[in-house]
Amino acid sequence: MGHRHPSKLKNPEVGHARARWLLRAELAGCDACRAEGDKDALTDLASDGVFDSLITGFVLARVQQWHSPSRPSQYPATVYRIAPIDERDFWWPPTQHCMRVCTVTGPEGVDTVPALRELRLMSGSNRSLVLDDIIDGLAETEG
Repeated sequence: MGHRHPSKLKNPEVGHARARWLLRAELAGCDACRAEGDKDALTDLASDGVFDSLITGFVLARVQQWHSPSRPSQYPATVYRIAPIDERDFWWPPTQHCMRVCTVTGPEGVDTVPALRELRLMSGSNRSLVLDDIIDGLAETEG
């Protein structure tokens, strides 16, 4: 697209330039750019790729929100195990599956390799559901 979506993102863990662009398009409500960015994310399932960057940013942002003194987290732990039940229930089933194999290795570390492997095995429509959950979660942390 020939335009930009001005926005400062709060989540530095979304490091891939194209992933950051997609998140800015979501925040700006630009459907055309969002569709283009979704296509990029859904086809780039490599480690350090677009989808990996989005998953990493999502998990690290959410872990910070979920952390509380009354619920201390012990690492490593799957994202599914440490996520609050009401949030897990909000995710689509394919997202729940990915979060069962995605591991938080510490307050600043995520092992996304198993989740990316599962995404490669999913249909395009299921990948889209996971992407929607992740983008929605990232947008919430930005707002």
